[in-house]
Amino acid sequence: MKLLDLDLYTTDLTATRHFYVRRLGLPVLSRSYDHLTLMIGWTRLTFHLTNRPVAPYHLAINVPRSSLDVVMYYFDLDYLDTDRPDNIIADLPDWRAKACYFYDGTGNLLEFIARTDLPLDDPNLTINDLFQGVSEIGIGTEDVASTACQLQRRFGVPPFSRSAPTADFTALGDDNGLFILSKVGRNWLFTNTPAGLNYCRVRFVNEPGGVVHEMTSYEVNQLPIGKVVSAL
Repeated sequence: MKLLDLDLYTTDLTATRHFYVRRLGLPVLSRSYDHLTLMIGWTRLTFHLTNRPVAPYHLAINVPRSSLDVVMYYFDLDYLDTDRPDNIIADLPDWRAKACYFYDGTGNLLEFIARTDLPLDDPNLTINDLFQGVSEIGIGTEDVASTACQLQRRFGVPPFSRSAPTADFTALGDDNGLFILSKVGRNWLFTNTPAGLNYCRVRFVNEPGGVVHEMTSYEVNQLPIGKVVSAL
């Protein structure tokens, strides 16, 4: 799966621009007083300005499997401790990957992830080629199973083969692109940042040359009507 377009909200476009353009060096496709569009590999990422509160997003960016240390050295960011103090690279054996985590300028949780099974080790890569694309978008939901079912039924997104679903977490897609579904209030890995309901619009394909789908998070991440009624 490839995440082709992501539309997110921000309450501070200046801080967003400073982080993604000046700190990460991403190319700007367009900008105005109320939006900023950037390119990360094959993913076009747009932030829209809003005056309403925005729950933190979680995004992961694929980098070459042998270059995570290089990327971390080049981008001098405040990387988070992972499974123990002073260890800023997480080994994720079930996912056959290693990753590091950090926050952007407005509190969104980002991740550089190097996946063992992706052939991204071209020795001719320059630093500007190191970002393959956004490979994960976190979606907070009150009912993980219901949201997963909708994404599978409506868009044909398969379960991620390396992750066993649980009541409060599941992943759909593949190493190139994943929907990370987390129950609202559950903390994102290695942080005290809880998943929350927020808006995102995603355009994606399940396979090369496949149908381009468009999905908004609010379409799939609410409680089923029957559960809302029974809760009242």
